[in-house]
Amino acid sequence: MAGASPYEAFEEFRRSIQKAVSCVNSQAHLWAVNSNGYSPGQTHAVTPEGGEPVNLAGERTLRLTSQFDYHIEKAEGKRGPWKVTTEAYQHSLEDENGLEIVAYQWHPRNASAYTLPHLHIGTGIGASLGGIHKYHFPTGRVSLEDVLGLVIREFGVEPVRDDWEDVLRETQAGYEDTRTWPL
Repeated sequence: MAGASPYEAFEEFRRSIQKAVSCVNSQAHLWAVNSNGYSPGQTHAVTPEGGEPVNLAGERTLRLTSQFDYHIEKAEGKRGPWKVTTEAYQHSLEDENGLEIVAYQWHPRNASAYTLPHLHIGTGIGASLGGIHKYHFPTGRVSLEDVLGLVIREFGVEPVRDDWEDVLRETQAGYEDTRTWPL
């Protein structure tokens, strides 16, 4: 996401994520964690509800956690003069007991040996393959909008906006328009 200043780039990034999350929970607020969220030259994190799970209404009780690690840098053209660059993400779906069902992660600078985007199948899915929750199933880069669409379409989460498909398409397009990561 781009902006005329570091703060504007952050606000555009924050606003887009906030709008996407509003499709499944209109009360959840997006927070910068442990920083002001917009100082260039440092890594920041942003997450709904300060990292607490966001409750999702639907056929059963589900909860979503999500976090983006990012930095703000100078950029050229439609990506500038300032832009947010994602450094890592995690999007997790939990059951009512806090057991992880699935988690999409990308953390290339983490101490983990697995640095590509991947999926974890959690113990909350009822998996019985021993340590399957530790496996890294490769994926492409997975957006928050992809995860929100998944929970609505496949997990029976009730959207709180009638225009949720349009909103997710719009916020996804904004991200795709300024990303530098190839498809």
